[in-house]
Amino acid sequence: MEFRLKNTLSHSAECLRKAVPLMVKYNIAVTPANYALWYSYVSGNHPKLNQKLDSALRTFGTCPPALSRDLFEEFLSDKDLELFDSVAEDINAVVAEVEKNVGQTLNSASDFSEILNSCNQELSDFSKEDASERDILELVNKLSEESKSMQHTTERFQQQLRAAYQEISKLRSELNESKKAASKDGLTGLNNRKSFDEDLDLLCNSHHSVLKLYLTIVDIDNFKQFNDDFGHQKGDLVLKVVAERLKKHADELNAAYRYGGEEFCILSQFKDKRSAVNYLEKIRVDIERLALKDNKTGKSLRSISASFGVAEFDGESCEMLLERADKALYKAKESGRNCIIVA
Repeated sequence: MEFRLKNTLSHSAECLRKAVPLMVKYNIAVTPANYALWYSYVSGNHPKLNQKLDSALRTFGTCPPALSRDLFEEFLSDKDLELFDSVAEDINAVVAEVEKNVGQTLNSASDFSEILNSCNQELSDFSKEDASERDILELVNKLSEESKSMQHTTERFQQQLRAAYQEISKLRSELNESKKAASKDGLTGLNNRKSFDEDLDLLCNSHHSVLKLYLTIVDIDNFKQFNDDFGHQKGDLVLKVVAERLKKHADELNAAYRYGGEEFCILSQFKDKRSAVNYLEKIRVDIERLALKDNKTGKSLRSISASFGVAEFDGESCEMLLERADKALYKAKESGRNCIIVA
């Protein structure tokens, strides 16, 4: 046991020494989730995780924040490290109960072992002197009763262990839901403003990819009129269907966010401006095909469209990049809406 423990500690220390330099090399933000991700990478526990990370590193020299979150949720523990304290006491209680039951079972095993030794000694004594049939039967009955008691103890422990694992799974599920709630927009299910701010800051401060970074602000045209003419429920429906179109086109290189109100943002990486515009044009057309319909008649009430303001990252601050994208969006509105303008 001691040898195995030393090997485990040695392996963990080695993984720690390897993970940190890699995170520095590839400009990975030092967060608990990222640290866990790269610790797992160097440990080799998840070959598929390593394949996806290697692919990302080959493609653009780092791992985009949105992809990091997806990989963490797919391959690693679903415990939210930031919200862990809120349920840590519950988990500790479960673990403590398991440890208590383990201790009780081990004590029972130790007691049973002592009984076996005692009975063995008695059998040895029987061989040296005459023993009655009654003495032998009593000894056999004693062993039988103790074996049954040990079996019941083991079964109870197994039941308690299963219950403990179920409780831990439940707690982890609740933590995972809390994590998703912290990073997702409640109405549309897209990444929220907090996630956008974090990802934009990271990409602007550590972007060394061979691909170019583009920030796009998407604004639903004449959205106020949807609310004024048909009510806020219809307005919310418009937000949801537009968000669905953004989700449809999202991938590991293109992440969509709800920025606020009727505005959305897209962080993309492409080899050139033409590729970026072609990608956004597919989204624009997809949104243009949408229409708000009457629930009773199915008749189209109003078409839906969106304007796009795009800015290519040029090494400036996040604020400057946002400002340029916003100016491009304003020009798109001035140009008649339902179009794409690149700063």
